[in-house]
Amino acid sequence: MADHSSRAPGGLEAFIDVRLGADTTYDAFLGRIEHLREIRDAVHMTGPYDYLLHIQVVDTAHLDRFLRALKSEAGAAQTQTRIALRPT
Repeated sequence: MADHSSRAPGGLEAFIDVRLGADTTYDAFLGRIEHLREIRDAVHMTGPYDYLLHIQVVDTAHLDRFLRALKSEAGAAQTQTRIALRPT
């Protein structure tokens, strides 16, 4: 996954745990998200979730649209979102 941090809009930084749908392969998911400029990093994880996404969006409305797109277009079955309060 390419680092899009220089292209990402500013505002709200979040980390999203993503569990893929049963019919979504890892390669298909990566192909569907590689163009999303909000994503700063995507890491394949062990545990109950398949991927951890580090994203940057403008505001909560943008975050809501992003999450809806992950589920409707990229094959995410379940997500859990954490908002960064203070970057280091």
